[in-house]
Amino acid sequence: DWCSYGQVAEGKGLERLQRPYRLMGELLRRAPRDVVYNLCQYGMGEGWKWARDVGGNCARTTGDLGLAGGGLLPGFYRIGLSNARHAAYAGPGYWNDPDYLLLGWVGDARAMGKARPCKLTGNEQYSTMSIWCLMAAPLFFSGDMGKLDAFTLNVLCNSEVIAIDQDRLGRQARIVRNNENSLVLAKEMADGSLAVGLFNLSEFAHDVRVSWKELEIRGRRRVRDLWRQRDEATVQGTYHAEMPRHGVKLLRLFPQ
Repeated sequence: DWCSYGQVAEGKGLERLQRPYRLMGELLRRAPRDVVYNLCQYGMGEGWKWARDVGGNCARTTGDLGLAGGGLLPGFYRIGLSNARHAAYAGPGYWNDPDYLLLGWVGDARAMGKARPCKLTGNEQYSTMSIWCLMAAPLFFSGDMGKLDAFTLNVLCNSEVIAIDQDRLGRQARIVRNNENSLVLAKEMADGSLAVGLFNLSEFAHDVRVSWKELEIRGRRRVRDLWRQRDEATVQGTYHAEMPRHGVKLLRLFPQ
């Protein structure tokens, strides 16, 4: 964690930013066991480009999620989109890290006070988990374990959703579309299916649709709704769904 290290860091440019992580990486390589090495350095010096070279398995690409603002949208959208732009650098052995999952009861990054319920709506919590899994992000949960309720456990522990994050192909989703009303992310899977996230960014219920041309696929596809863990239909050419404010549809499209 860079945190207050900046007060004692020496050198200039990338050498200054890389030095402590290179040193730690060399020490960990000598350890007689496997260690997951996460670089918490907030994306300074475009860390996603060189974290793997210093031995990192994952690296933060942005500032703290708990401090992020987003205007009309919660900060996780801005953090998630910033992280999503670095998909080309992620893959087996190294993963982009957009920070902890702040769901359920969480602390206050500014006031450092007692935990309290996060400010996200239910739909926004589903959206957070969906974006993080599509980006193959490390799933670090940061919340009060003593106050986990059934809803939060449902968001965190859906096996079909986690399978998107941990798919062995190791692709990070690409941004298919991002405008004021909707966000679409698509992630290739090892079995030939395609994971797709449709996000309603508007302040009202909205019909979000995506075409096969946008997704760069062809033919008939069996649609699996991953949050509801049920098949919807077999469709071709386009898919659409009406979603509530800041809602999400997380799908897996299987070739037929």
